[in-house]
Amino acid sequence: MRLVNRLLAALLSLALIAAGVVVAVEVVAQRLGRDPAVIDWPHLYDWTRRTPWQQGSVRVACILLAVAGLLLLAAELKRGRPSRLAVRSETTDAAYTRRGVAGTIRSAVSDIDGINSASVSVGRRKVKVAATTAGLQPFTAESLREPTIATAQQRLDTLELQNPPALSVEVSTRSR
Repeated sequence: MRLVNRLLAALLSLALIAAGVVVAVEVVAQRLGRDPAVIDWPHLYDWTRRTPWQQGSVRVACILLAVAGLLLLAAELKRGRPSRLAVRSETTDAAYTRRGVAGTIRSAVSDIDGINSASVSVGRRKVKVAATTAGLQPFTAESLREPTIATAQQRLDTLELQNPPALSVEVSTRSR
């Protein structure tokens, strides 16, 4: 979500900069006694003076602006993924990074005999482990599922996280 917020902020700042430049150009052109340079603002000004607030186009514009504002507000209020997972401790404020938790679980799962590779992603509520077996037969993945779950859960428990995420494990055979 941080990427979306940054993109929205960049777009909004570029729009505000462009509007500021246009206003500055129009003010200079008006002060020099010239016609409008970029926007025919006298015509726009006359239209706004003649148009009542009850007209459909004004209402639609207001509704669109209100919806855009609410969407921006919702994007800012939505909680992002935690960068740190707090450790259960009453004396210190210690935490692990998501990358560190993923690395330690990946290491533990990769050490299981028969597991060829493992990938781990850590979110706020769930740790997803995807392990690939060295064997090609489906029963290989089925037989390694329980040891993989037990090892990943044991390693997650040893981290003593304050709010430990749920564990999701998928074991599959390698492709040919």
